[in-house]
Amino acid sequence: MGRQFIRQTSWEAQSEKLPGLVNIARIAIVLPLLVFQLLVTDSSLSPGHSGFPDVAFYSWVLLYTFLIFLTIFRPDWQLQNLDLPNASAAVDISMIMVLVYVVGGLETGLGILVLPFVASSCMLSYGRYPLLYAGYTAMLIVFNLFLGGGIRLNPFDWHTDQVLRAGVLIAAAYLVAFLISFIAEHLRAATDSAVHNRQTVKRLSGLNRMVLNSVQEAVVVLDAAQQVWLFNQKAKAYFPEISVGQREPLFADLVAQWRGRADKSFETDIRIFQHAMHVRAVPLIQPEAELLILYVRSLREVAAEAMSTKLASLGQLTSNLAHEIRNPMSAIRHANGLLQEGDADPVTRKLYGIIDSNIQRIDKMLEEVSLVNKRDRLKCEPVNLMKFWLEFKQEFTLNNPKSVGCVRMHMDGNSLTVLADSMHLQQMMWNLCNNAWKHSRKDQGAVTVFMRPSGQSHVSIVVADNGPGVPPDLRSRLFEPFFTTDKKGGTGLGLYVALELAHANKGQLHYRPEMNGFEVILPRDNNE
Repeated sequence: MGRQFIRQTSWEAQSEKLPGLVNIARIAIVLPLLVFQLLVTDSSLSPGHSGFPDVAFYSWVLLYTFLIFLTIFRPDWQLQNLDLPNASAAVDISMIMVLVYVVGGLETGLGILVLPFVASSCMLSYGRYPLLYAGYTAMLIVFNLFLGGGIRLNPFDWHTDQVLRAGVLIAAAYLVAFLISFIAEHLRAATDSAVHNRQTVKRLSGLNRMVLNSVQEAVVVLDAAQQVWLFNQKAKAYFPEISVGQREPLFADLVAQWRGRADKSFETDIRIFQHAMHVRAVPLIQPEAELLILYVRSLREVAAEAMSTKLASLGQLTSNLAHEIRNPMSAIRHANGLLQEGDADPVTRKLYGIIDSNIQRIDKMLEEVSLVNKRDRLKCEPVNLMKFWLEFKQEFTLNNPKSVGCVRMHMDGNSLTVLADSMHLQQMMWNLCNNAWKHSRKDQGAVTVFMRPSGQSHVSIVVADNGPGVPPDLRSRLFEPFFTTDKKGGTGLGLYVALELAHANKGQLHYRPEMNGFEVILPRDNNE
């Protein structure tokens, strides 16, 4: 299913970029001032224009450069607990005010450089402590003004222009601090809301994927241009090349049918990739786009599901009938045995024999019905096929003495191991070999069993005979319960039971007319 990845936009993640941006601001201050100092010092300007005081300025540049490199190699020093003011912010504000004092005081106009760092201080603290940062800046401005002679102990000796400039700068610091704090608080609230909504969307998206993938049908969402918007895993199994955002011409006829009646749902049967599919189309009208939801199901799966439901009901019914029939059949068998005692009439004894043979046939049917009802009692284990075959062949020939020398096996490889219930495998092989022996010529090579790998994860077991084979008109009914071509006493449940047991063991069973036999495909033990 197509996925959309959402970029992380949380306030905390974005704030981690601030130290790098602050470092860029430091470089943007140091580098131009250094270039200016070097140009002024080395230029042929008139005497008296020698730039900033050399020793103090270069000391400041050296210290601030150290701070820049420290941030490059150890950026985490600027991040700290939010319960305290940010120390790096105080360092930057202090360094700027030292610069102002070094280059000549507030009248140089460089005091305005402190405002970006007041703003970054509030940002690094997520909008907290605006009064503290603005107050600390105001204190340094006043201290700078005092050291520069702008204010003295006697208020009448104050320099009005410097005091006014300092007052404006202090007011700007407070204004910037409160404005950035206000913005930061709202940004954090908006980001928290966005993160919450993103998590909600992510949970809903995961829930939608789970629901879509649990649906039995393949779900595909298209627009009028046949472009795929959404699909589930079942759709990927049906249409391996499908992808989100890609135009899918396979559904051109369905889209055309939809455009003819855009507001009505419809159902139809189509053939895709040689497979018959049932499609249920449901229009989805939205303000932004008109979409078509397709629910696609293989007709073979629909038929198999219907058959499974029918057979489940039949199994429950036959289970109850088997239980109810066994008691009267035991009574009939016992009465038949009593009637045979002392009766020497050949005709009568023949009639008793007919009764007894039919009782045995009913018993066999009841036994096979009980096997079908026990197919869910599965105990999978590794079964070595060579060892299994040697034991099975011995038992089979003991029960069918005429088959000695007529049953053979070919194995592709030294050893094959399947993961299955050994009792189920025994019953499947017994039913298939019995069926093969009944329809064979009962001579040398009457029944041949082939065992070989089928792909990387399965094993194929083919039970073939040299009989006439199954006529084409009867092949579709081979696995129907109670269908038999053996008029001498077949119950019609042997192949059906074998099929049910194969499915219970995550395998398959089908007729191979070219080999005149039945093929069982079972999972291979990966640890063999």
